[in-house]
Amino acid sequence: MPTEFDFDFPIIELEADSPQGIGKLGLFDIQMPVGTTGIVFVAAVQGTLQSWGPTFTDIVRNAAYLRAASTLAGMGIATGETMQFLRTAINLSQADLAVKLGEDVPTIQAWESNQSPMLISAWTYLADMICKLDGRSALMDLSLNPDLRPRVIRIHVTVPQVVSHEICCHHHECDDED
Repeated sequence: MPTEFDFDFPIIELEADSPQGIGKLGLFDIQMPVGTTGIVFVAAVQGTLQSWGPTFTDIVRNAAYLRAASTLAGMGIATGETMQFLRTAINLSQADLAVKLGEDVPTIQAWESNQSPMLISAWTYLADMICKLDGRSALMDLSLNPDLRPRVIRIHVTVPQVVSHEICCHHHECDDED
């Protein structure tokens, strides 16, 4: 009988994942499942260990999801669930996507829930946008016979460096002098 601790993929316990590490920065796995497809992207990124598990800054989380989305886009698996993952990975609402595609929100909802056939051109538009945002080549071909096997895919994430205002003002002239 399965318990709440039965997993289909291994859980990696990293060095800082201990009671002594609570509140400290460390390298932790962020897991990004693609709906119910069984595809899970995993990236080791900087986070802070809390008693309930690691937490990640928005910059780290957004970079991880963007890399996962561009990897998924490159796989060419055009389904409603993958479209939803791509859209949410870049924090794009259904309404915003509908405007970009010249569609209405109920159409986007129907595509994402696989209730109606999705326009391949809509999926490729979103996939191309994501690849460009991640600095990767745009999608070349869709898979005519996509590999839909459940699996864990480890990705490497480059987190953008953010220059704080304080550091900036020590090296450059700033518009807002104190």
